[in-house]
Amino acid sequence: MFNEYLFLPAVLVFAVIQSIFGMGILVFGTPTLLLMGYDFSTVLGLLLPSSILISFTQVFTGHTLRMGRKETLNMFMCAVLVILCLSGLLLSGFKINLDLLIGLIMVFSAVVRLSERFRRFISKALAMNQHLFVVLMGVVHGLTNMGGALLALYASSIRSEKTAIRKTVSRYYLMFGVIQLGTLFFLKPQSLSMSGFIAAPLALLVYWAIGNLLFRRASAPVYEILLTAFIAVYGIVVLTKGYI
Repeated sequence: MFNEYLFLPAVLVFAVIQSIFGMGILVFGTPTLLLMGYDFSTVLGLLLPSSILISFTQVFTGHTLRMGRKETLNMFMCAVLVILCLSGLLLSGFKINLDLLIGLIMVFSAVVRLSERFRRFISKALAMNQHLFVVLMGVVHGLTNMGGALLALYASSIRSEKTAIRKTVSRYYLMFGVIQLGTLFFLKPQSLSMSGFIAAPLALLVYWAIGNLLFRRASAPVYEILLTAFIAVYGIVVLTKGYI
């Protein structure tokens, strides 16, 4: 039997990462807690409250970012796929392993970000196929909780300024979190725990005290380097977590 609060240090550390990039608690927390032996639905119950609270704060504070009709449609399609895939997963009990695909996508996207020519190519390709890309992102996130792999690539391709990138990611992660928490509540309420909700205000405190301060102080070039490193490390973690 696990200590009830064994997950808390991981949440607080990854809250710093989420403060900077708009994602982190689910991205790194999911494979970390799975490696510790928690089952998938329990992982969601423990991590979602903290992720939602930080994403909510990031979306509704600071500079506003206009969301046009195209982006609204993208978010709607992505949301529908997350609901359908997560519901099917919870009801069936199947385990989906997309680690190889996700990891390769992340490592590839990190390499692409090192070349301005390839970045322009990927940005153009995403601009022409946004709907298809967000559908894939919704499927991956609903089945694995790891849609951040594609979201990091998506946001950094359609946005250039660090605040806009983080706000775009935060919008999607807030949507992901609310959908997932609601789905858990209706289909598997036993996965929700008081521990996860207790951790949320502590994660928000870390956001205000440490993470957001680091984000404001990072210059645009430094942020670009950090984002590329983040994507690469994430991909490597996903590729290797099955062998740890």
